[in-house]
Amino acid sequence: EEWACELVMIRSVLVHAFLTLLSSLAFGIPDELSHQLSGNVKGKIIFRQMEGNSTYLRDSGKLASYIPTVVSFEHFDPRHTLHSVTFIYTWDLGNGEVSKGPEPFVTCHYTLPGNYTFQLRIETNTPQHSRITGLYSVDLTVLDAIKTIELRGPLTYNVDQSSSLSFQVGGSPPVWLCWRVLSDCHTPSPTSCNVVRLYGNQFNLNYTFRSVGTYCLDLSVRNFISNLQTSYNIYVQSSPVSLIFILPCAAVIVATLIFISVSVCRPQQQSLMADMNYLSFTEIELRARDASVTLQDNSPASKTNEAQPLLQQPETSYSTQP
Repeated sequence: EEWACELVMIRSVLVHAFLTLLSSLAFGIPDELSHQLSGNVKGKIIFRQMEGNSTYLRDSGKLASYIPTVVSFEHFDPRHTLHSVTFIYTWDLGNGEVSKGPEPFVTCHYTLPGNYTFQLRIETNTPQHSRITGLYSVDLTVLDAIKTIELRGPLTYNVDQSSSLSFQVGGSPPVWLCWRVLSDCHTPSPTSCNVVRLYGNQFNLNYTFRSVGTYCLDLSVRNFISNLQTSYNIYVQSSPVSLIFILPCAAVIVATLIFISVSVCRPQQQSLMADMNYLSFTEIELRARDASVTLQDNSPASKTNEAQPLLQQPETSYSTQP
């Protein structure tokens, strides 16, 4: 019985190995990008992008815009049965461009970000191999690479005040942004940063600087196809006295001084006015007395030395003679 059980186990292992090999021969190399729609030509589509002296393998379906892209098809032919077959490859980029030729690769580039469906049709140009065909499809997402991180705002801020820093990221979202503020541009150990996921190109950071000096703001930004790092020097100064605070205080001080001046000067002014009124009344009374004396002196009864007329006609009685 033990021998029979071991025999069954050995047969199960052999069957499993055979099915695995048969599956690999029938369906080719498993690849999440390449989806075979029909045909019996097995293989996979590979996307490579070249920038400068670097070549990037794009095996996630994400491509960078405006970057030269080489798309190639690799046959899965472990027995080398297709080495004598000539294929015709028709490349449909999904953006309206179609290329056809005998080469198993094509060079292209996408200028606009977006979603595209890439298709490859494989055929033979010989009658004896007319049944060997293949049709593949790949879903692509074209993104703009991150090339700029722009700080929109001043580089000088005030201490102990909530400061708003605005950044513009040049690249296709979603974007993962990692930021950190270093006092005196000293890197702590271990280094850490604050990660924020952006679904747009604008990032606003509210931060309060607690001391005067120079700070370094380190930024690291990446998306599916690129990454970029940059740093800004931020200068923090003492908070100047705000005019909004000075003007009300000055107005209160001026109003207080005016009130004190009016309160102090008003009794003196009233006393001076009373003195002036008293002097005016006395002067009027004196003038009235002088006028009364003058009138009395000018009356006829009081004038004893008044001159008489020089000629005076005496009364003369006239008699009439009969």
